[in-house]
Amino acid sequence: MPPPPGNTRGKVTFSRKVYNGRAIAETVHITCGPEDAIQFDCELIRPAKEGKVPVITWNQFKDRHGSPDEEDAVLNHGYAIIEFEKEQLAQDNANAIHGPLAKAYPGYTWGAIAMWAWAQSRVVDYLATTEYADMDRIVATGHSRGGKVALCAAIYDERFALCAASGSGCGGAGCLRYLGGRMGEGIGICETAGSIEDVFPFWWSDNFGEFGKRVATYTRSNAPLFEDFQQAAGMLQSQVLGKTQDEDRLPFDLHFLRACIAPRPVITTEGLSDTWANPYGSQLTWRAADEVYQFLGAAGKNVLAMRDGPHEYQKLDWIHVIAFCDTMFYGKAPHKNIQRRTSDARTQMDGIPGVDWREFCPHFSWRMPKTET
Repeated sequence: MPPPPGNTRGKVTFSRKVYNGRAIAETVHITCGPEDAIQFDCELIRPAKEGKVPVITWNQFKDRHGSPDEEDAVLNHGYAIIEFEKEQLAQDNANAIHGPLAKAYPGYTWGAIAMWAWAQSRVVDYLATTEYADMDRIVATGHSRGGKVALCAAIYDERFALCAASGSGCGGAGCLRYLGGRMGEGIGICETAGSIEDVFPFWWSDNFGEFGKRVATYTRSNAPLFEDFQQAAGMLQSQVLGKTQDEDRLPFDLHFLRACIAPRPVITTEGLSDTWANPYGSQLTWRAADEVYQFLGAAGKNVLAMRDGPHEYQKLDWIHVIAFCDTMFYGKAPHKNIQRRTSDARTQMDGIPGVDWREFCPHFSWRMPKTET
């Protein structure tokens, strides 16, 4: 992806008091890039009080707005939330590589995931110019493909002090080699490296498509243009799903994403009924990445919050995210439903067998390096 443009500016175009005057909602127009070619709007809500506050940056879906627990997060916990629609920068279809970002920065191999992540960093550029943003407590969040975006943004921009990815699945916090639902490996239909590349090649660089069991051979440049996301998802369900092929030839797996963020905190929220997002694989990548967190002295900063339910960013997910932020930023007691690595290496979650990482390594025989005394 391109480097930061260095000319990001934001202008408040609309402001109003909400929640009986206890918070302020603003519309912010952001401009940046070569000849100010990149322009998009953000919606912000923040506590109406003096001083700096943590800010949650949220890459949103088209025509979506607001968190199911927004009022509590802003009024009772003191967080600001700023969100933007990803498709202002790059459409969620094959036109992504012909959109405003792609035209402003020709010659780059990035796909839509990286484009949206780059835009999320430009939101941080704007926050750095405000008087209310606590720049030591900036959060990246998003759901589904937006969860993949949040992970990407946090990897490439260390100004994100914490990453909260919801239901990110394949290409996010899931796993490429091991698939399964709440009852274990091989149970349920999971999205795979091959199937996601069949329908959404514009999300990635083309070389990702060299792996996985595929039906089509589309690349970013020849992918079909679907009318809407649901049409594309329908095609995805007709492909060969839940079956790996040569993912073991990849020189990485998705625990690398969490490890690249270490030692900064990361929380992933998952629905146990969201087989599509590979909850079994998410447990494995969480535990594998924790080797890096342990090695870096960041125990407890790599966590997983699982709940019953489908593929959504639910109220309980937001409760878990805010609770984790409170723990990391202010030292508050951890939420009881958040799973973290402790001195007990075996963890049991609802419906998912615990994995003792000291005895069982499904990926490769690697252990945390021993330090010399």
